[in-house]
Amino acid sequence: MNIDGVTFDFWNTLYTDRPSSDSDFVRSERLAALREAVETCGGAATPEKLGESNSSGFAAYVEAWRTGRHYGAREHVYHVLGLLGVAPCDGGVKQAAERIEELGRQADLVLLPGAAEAVPLLATAGVKLGLISDTGLTPGRILMTFLERDGLLPYFSSLTFSDETGFPKPDPRMFQRTLAEMGVDAGTSLHVGDTPRTDIAGALRMGMRAVRFAAVSDSDEPPAAHAVIRDHRELLRLVKEL
Repeated sequence: MNIDGVTFDFWNTLYTDRPSSDSDFVRSERLAALREAVETCGGAATPEKLGESNSSGFAAYVEAWRTGRHYGAREHVYHVLGLLGVAPCDGGVKQAAERIEELGRQADLVLLPGAAEAVPLLATAGVKLGLISDTGLTPGRILMTFLERDGLLPYFSSLTFSDETGFPKPDPRMFQRTLAEMGVDAGTSLHVGDTPRTDIAGALRMGMRAVRFAAVSDSDEPPAAHAVIRDHRELLRLVKEL
């Protein structure tokens, strides 16, 4: 059986986010955007309450992610306004969400081992490539710019982000949409990702081969993948073997 398609997760699979000296700047700018939304919508909040409401957003994101709901910048603004007892208004929410999304450009993202080499080689070998990524406060349109920066964007036939679909992995629609755009079947494709609950479970449910990338996050929780790698160049061998 030939492997005709390979799909990748983004976070902690193709890229990881290095601790950056800009993190304090990003947090202060996010708080400024939220403060403006509160005031535009007719409310008020102390710096302490605003900071607490913003910090609680991570738990809200995790809960949404685990229950199959997308949580992005817009949802984060609604979350903060709700905790502060401020009725949301369209203008305030929209402007704040856009400002928060744009802050994603400040992230210090770096390619993980072997990605820069393996992606072009797989594409040159005739394997169709796709990306299936859950997103948080940084939307897919901004994540795409990092692929473009590193010269990898042209190799992908499909890019699927949860902020565009409205639902995260392991929802089968994330995989179905990507495979359809790539023009390949699940049975002749494999997915590479770091998270068993979303990446591995979602791929296996589709009938795809699943490869767990463990260079950043090495979780051995079920379900088990067909293979575990720590360098994307290992995919060149796996594609031939599988």
